[in-house]
Amino acid sequence: MRRWLGHHERCRSCGIRWHREHGFELGPIALNVVITFFTLAVGMVIAFVATSPDFPVATLTASMVAGAIVIPLIAYPFTYMLWQAFDLLSHPPAEPEIAEARESLQKSCSDA
Repeated sequence: MRRWLGHHERCRSCGIRWHREHGFELGPIALNVVITFFTLAVGMVIAFVATSPDFPVATLTASMVAGAIVIPLIAYPFTYMLWQAFDLLSHPPAEPEIAEARESLQKSCSDA
């Protein structure tokens, strides 16, 4: 990763492209949505149980909105890495992709 929400075109360790196929970004985004929804649902259940029977609706709403904004930003690099790992396990790179990765690594080493 180059920065929190950005990355290089290829992995700097192995040379494999981050975007291995068209639509690759949908996987990390979907995983991020699932993690965010799950975290918010667990937080709401805990808050409702802890504050029952008098729910502070405004406070709970504000905290859930803040969580819905902050959690995806925090989780994005981790979900991106998890999705890349899942993609590599379920769809291993073919020999041409490995050769391209090696060539890219050799080029980046010679440029440095």
